[in-house]
Amino acid sequence: MPAYRLRPARNITDDTGRQISEVFGAGDGHEDISVAWVMMPAGSHRIEERNDYAEIVIVLSGKARATIEDRAEEVGAGHSIYVPRQARWRFENIGREPLVCYSICAPAYKPALSHPF
Repeated sequence: MPAYRLRPARNITDDTGRQISEVFGAGDGHEDISVAWVMMPAGSHRIEERNDYAEIVIVLSGKARATIEDRAEEVGAGHSIYVPRQARWRFENIGREPLVCYSICAPAYKPALSHPF
């Protein structure tokens, strides 16, 4: 049974300061699912997007607003969010501290070629 942990070599930081660290995914031969640790600094947000995968976000700490198909809800530690495939959604840190969560995607998230993993 393979066991995985966060991989600093597979970190990316985008222009909003959001850090993503892949735990495992397509690069490990898992085309069906991927897991990543995500940290969003206070005030940061994702652009509104639609994805070719379903995503579950599990909030570990911080406070966020998740908007899925124009329905917004505030979430914090202990909450999880399910984003169906092709749903229009946005996720933003509305707290004063970093937002930390796990992201699980099925099928696996496949980053752009410019990303290191």
